[in-house]
Amino acid sequence: MCREEDFLKLPLNTPPELQRSDLSLSVLQLKALGIDNIVRFEFPSAPPARNLICAMELLFALGGIDEDGELTKPLGEQMAELPISPTISKMLLVSGEQGCSKEIATIVAMLQVENVFVSGRSDKVKVMKRRFEVEQGDFLTLLNVFYAFEKFGMKKNWCNSNALRYKALKRAADLRDQLFKTLRRLEVPLTSTSDEDCVLKCIVSGLFPNAAYLHHSGEYKSIRGDVPLKVHPTSVLFTEKHPPYLVYNEINHTKHVYMRDVTAIDPCWLEVLAPHFYENRRREREIF
Repeated sequence: MCREEDFLKLPLNTPPELQRSDLSLSVLQLKALGIDNIVRFEFPSAPPARNLICAMELLFALGGIDEDGELTKPLGEQMAELPISPTISKMLLVSGEQGCSKEIATIVAMLQVENVFVSGRSDKVKVMKRRFEVEQGDFLTLLNVFYAFEKFGMKKNWCNSNALRYKALKRAADLRDQLFKTLRRLEVPLTSTSDEDCVLKCIVSGLFPNAAYLHHSGEYKSIRGDVPLKVHPTSVLFTEKHPPYLVYNEINHTKHVYMRDVTAIDPCWLEVLAPHFYENRRREREIF
């Protein structure tokens, strides 16, 4: 319920999702269908041109399209085959070269399911969740949860005693098997590592556009754009000491802009893995 004057301020119809969502995956799939001039494509509900341009810039930064706007081979074509965000598909496809494809496939599968932790604010639930948490953040925490689930036989009773959702974890296991089959088909080697930094670097290779730094005001800001951001309350890093730099999987717009699925990173990795994306930003900081 709301006041009549507030109700009258609302738009008559909700804007189509195409006009308010990330278009990078849609643009990638249109490119794969042979549609070259995306800006002049007749969408059912035409999105703002700025959104299309931002999607093209992101795909170029990820290496999915070249300077002529064509799909790159094989990376761009392979990214178009995966029905997930291009940032996540890039992370998955390069994981074989970086020697951690099994870990990345596991993390990607865990990101596709609902919250694996039982919701609750009791001290008992919090203590159980702490068993799996790591200081680096949510990605490695999800990896720990799945490996523990796998180690103890994927049993429902074990999930109940550790405040975990059995159906969500079982679904993640099925998705991981599907990802393994897809990686084999795409000739991405299935490799594994015990080096956490290797896994984190691979995550940064795909999620570098979603990097943020801790501002002196105490809140996070995106490195490109300086948009104020906050760590989501469900994140491991919400109650921990905030790292100077991090990357996130997605953002939620409510009263504030919250980052979900975050992990701490070394800022040097951004300069090594994505110098083309942050070069202008670095120059601006040097000037000011």
